[in-house]
Formats: sequence, structure tokens, C-alpha cells
Amino acid sequence: MSNSNIAIIGCGYLGSEVASTWRNRGAHVTATTRNPIRLEDLSKVAQKGILIKGNDEAEFAPLIAANETLLISIAAESPEHYERTYLQTAQIFRHLAIEMDLPRRLIYTSSTAVYGDHYGRWVDEESDLLATSDQARILTEAEQLYQSLAELGWHVCILRLAEIYGPGREISKRLAQLQGKPLAGTGEQHTNMVHRTDIVGAIDYALRHHLEGFYNLSDDDHPSRKELYDAVAKKFHLTPPTWDPNLTSLHPGNKRVSNHKIKAEGFNFRYPHRILD
Repeated sequence: MSNSNIAIIGCGYLGSEVASTWRNRGAHVTATTRNPIRLEDLSKVAQKGILIKGNDEAEFAPLIAANETLLISIAAESPEHYERTYLQTAQIFRHLAIEMDLPRRLIYTSSTAVYGDHYGRWVDEESDLLATSDQARILTEAEQLYQSLAELGWHVCILRLAEIYGPGREISKRLAQLQGKPLAGTGEQHTNMVHRTDIVGAIDYALRHHLEGFYNLSDDDHPSRKELYDAVAKKFHLTPPTWDPNLTSLHPGNKRVSNHKIKAEGFNFRYPHRILD
């Protein structure tokens, strides 16, 4: 990896950790952000920080030209920004890939939300994408656009991430913020989560081992949300939440996400079992 040029599009909670890993290994890392306040922080994890003002081809073309590898780890600020953040960015990359004819290696972080509701059954990378929300449709279309770059000679790896937790996103902190509020649903749906450390490790592994195609990132544990929250509440002396099936859940659908494929490639999770932090 030494002396390789890598661009990270969206250097936030995940991208910053990846940037630090790759920079320490000798890569020249260019990191982008939409937030000017973040530029100073990026200087600590990457050799170069760039402010991306909008979805403009003129901003992305130089990044494709100058870097052999691109990690796209962008995150929408709200559901209203999904189309601009995910779909329009993918459309731009597709158009530039055709126009520039410079095949690159691309890693894209997607979401297991694309699977939708499988009524508690296991899903893997070959399972049907049943999600019906507008947000999930956008994520699915973005995946398809990035995957289509393989037809143009690009090497594409798409990582579907389960619900993320880790430093700053501890489960106990979430539960503490929900004290006294009824939670949507019955709590009986399976949880699918993955620690930030394992996402960063998998992104790095995908690059070093030239993985291509789709891979799920989820740990081995799939307790119901009620079981998980009750266990965390007991450990941290919090009040167990109450549930209201009349409220709309932030985690629609019920499934158990298999991580077998990336394990079969040789990747080992540092946190295969849920950390009740």
C-alpha cells in the first residue's frame, strides 16, 4: 500500500478511522467533507483534505484522475437528503467513469436496510432486496450504479453495513437518551449490528485482498431489540424501555443478516459478539 494514492469520499465517523489506518501504512490519503469545520480534523488523519460543496462532476473528476482507489463512505444528514447524497453521487461516478475511461478500485459502504422484511429469516448477499421505502429504493439504485462500473473495468466492492455502534455510539448512551419514552414496535425484531472497528477492518481487508462484489457486515449475535435493550439496561442500571406497537419503528423489517461470505474470504471479526457498552 506504500505510495498508493487513495481518496475517501465522506470522511466522517467511519472514513476518518480508515484514513488514519491507511495513512499510517504509507498511503497518500485525500479525504473529503461537506463541512468546512471538519477540514482541520481531516489534516490529522489524511495528507490532504478537500471541501466538497455539492454534487458537481468538476469536484469528483480530479479525485478519480489522481487516485487508484476510492472509498465512498458518505452519509445522509436526513431522509430528505438521501437522493442527493447517495443516488446523485452514484450517477456522477457512473457518468465520469464512462467519460474518463480510467478504471479504478472502488469500495462503497451501503446498508443491510436494502433487504427489507424477511420475517425473521436469514438473509445473505443472494437474498431478495425487499425493502420498499423511498430511502431503501435510493440505496438499492445507488448500489446498482456502482456495481455497473465493473462493466467499465472498475474493481468494485460493496459492503452492506448493519446498524453501527462503537465509540461515541455506545448502545448504553442511546438507551439512556430514550429513558421515559415508549419505543416503536414490540421489540421482538432481531437486531443486526456491527462494531465500527470491524467495519474499518473489513474496508481495509477488502482493499488488501482485492475483494469484489457484495459483502454483508454484521456480527454473529442477533438478539431481539427487547432482549438487547433489557440486557444493557440491567448492566447500566437503566429503566428497561416500554414498547408501543402503534408507533412507527426506525428499524423496519425483521431479518438476521449472515456474515458468512466475508468470513469465508478469511476476514475475522474483532467483535463477533455484541459488546454491551
